[in-house]
Amino acid sequence: MGQLSFYSAEARQPCVGDLAGLLCGPGRALGFARGRAARVSVGLDTRDRAAAVAAALAERGVQAQVELVRTVRARAVVTEDEPEAAGSAVDEPAGVEAAADEPAPDEPVPDELGEPLDDLDEPPHDLDEPLDELLDDEPDGFAPVVIGSGRRGPADPEPEPEIEPEPEAESAETETETETAEPVVIESWQVTTAFRTDLAGLAAQWFDGDRKVVPPDLTLDGAALRLWALTSGRWVESGSGYLLGLDPEAPDTHEALRKALATSGLPSTLLTGKAGGPALRVVGRRRLERLAELVGRAPRGVAERTWPAA
Repeated sequence: MGQLSFYSAEARQPCVGDLAGLLCGPGRALGFARGRAARVSVGLDTRDRAAAVAAALAERGVQAQVELVRTVRARAVVTEDEPEAAGSAVDEPAGVEAAADEPAPDEPVPDELGEPLDDLDEPPHDLDEPLDELLDDEPDGFAPVVIGSGRRGPADPEPEPEIEPEPEAESAETETETETAEPVVIESWQVTTAFRTDLAGLAAQWFDGDRKVVPPDLTLDGAALRLWALTSGRWVESGSGYLLGLDPEAPDTHEALRKALATSGLPSTLLTGKAGGPALRVVGRRRLERLAELVGRAPRGVAERTWPAA
């Protein structure tokens, strides 16, 4: 590597203003005492990163606390049954309602007057005598009126139609079954400074109330880029580029940071969450050489796969 650039992290004395690099990534600032003091915190994915960030802050005279944070999340397995297509609903068998009114086989068939035929002392005529002879014995050709069902005796009840078992009706609505699996424990390391008066100006520049903003006059020198790479930098899996992670909770800052990085001589591409972001990707040999020159050598304990190199 040739002569160090004036903006290189190794060419300048560390200062509190370098903590802007934490805010370029997922870092946050919180004001206190009506803006007279503030603190900075950042969540990191590995313990090595947390230790390196705490050491970098100590170089700038800022003491920080490192805390392991365990977040328990319930993982649910959801299965959805597709609703049946239109017209596939099961129809009830014809005659089911009518069959419900038929008497049971063991019950006597009532006649029209409501009296069971089994209760009669004698049948309305001699069952052994043909009905035609009865009609001939009556005068004037009138046949006797037989009150009842018109049958010669109690007839066996008509058999009930066989009722097929009704299939279980499937709901047209989508049924969702949720099975709660083993909870997932996600570990992260939180680096948090104390409330300090010398951090109040930094918090005022980067936050408008609760909304994170990018200062319009932001200049990304090597020291700020070093802390940015330290918190959320990593190589693309294919090794074709380097990523500087952005704050997923502050999407309005992404484009402004891309422009600030370009002003520092590092044009980049903005990646969305679906493409491995949110992050800014720096590609090309010359650009990666400049980035490696600006951030300096990797801190002790930081994996090479996460540090910029030409």
